[in-house]
Amino acid sequence: MKRADRRAAAEIYRRDRELYFPWVAHPKLKDFAHDSRGEALFVAVLDGQIAGFASLYRVMDFIHLLFVAPEFQHRGVGHALIQALRQEADQPLTLKCVIENEAALRFYDHEGFVIRREDRIAVPANYTLMDTVQNSAS
Repeated sequence: MKRADRRAAAEIYRRDRELYFPWVAHPKLKDFAHDSRGEALFVAVLDGQIAGFASLYRVMDFIHLLFVAPEFQHRGVGHALIQALRQEADQPLTLKCVIENEAALRFYDHEGFVIRREDRIAVPANYTLMDTVQNSAS
């Protein structure tokens, strides 16, 4: 991610959280910088626009954030981001996904992720998913 891409990524993050994350009170643009601090950031560009982004906590090969702007969904953006993250990872990628986010769970299943853990006590309740696709960098 280039410095110039940060504003567009922050807007995608704020907008999606506003629309789909009712447990987040008053999401702001500055949340993106705070929530992705210390993570490797990747963007997907489609038609000259930032279509989505992902953040990777490299120490654990943990996908902390992966967001695709609604107008770019179902166009391969999420898949491209996962592929880029796989190239960076030294071990299988992991991530957490809200249990009620059925669309995301279908996406990750299609990408080769499987449920490894369930946490119904967390707010919101979530699954920990692990990538089963062989890392092509290894």
